[in-house]
Amino acid sequence: MAMMHNNLMAYYERIFAFKQYHGWSLFEIEELLPWELDVMMGLLSGYLEKQALDRKQASLNRQV
Repeated sequence: MAMMHNNLMAYYERIFAFKQYHGWSLFEIEELLPWELDVMMGLLSGYLEKQALDRKQASLNRQV
């Protein structure tokens, strides 16, 4: 039962991320093939990591 909960939570986290950061509709997200979803999640993750790094560097530059 716990595994189903983790999978369901991961599903909703993916849906939220694509809606939040790309403005995609639920229909567009659910039409992706599983491998397309994995690729897009990797790209989104990299994008968010880069944004966080850029914000951190900008904050450090303001302190100097």
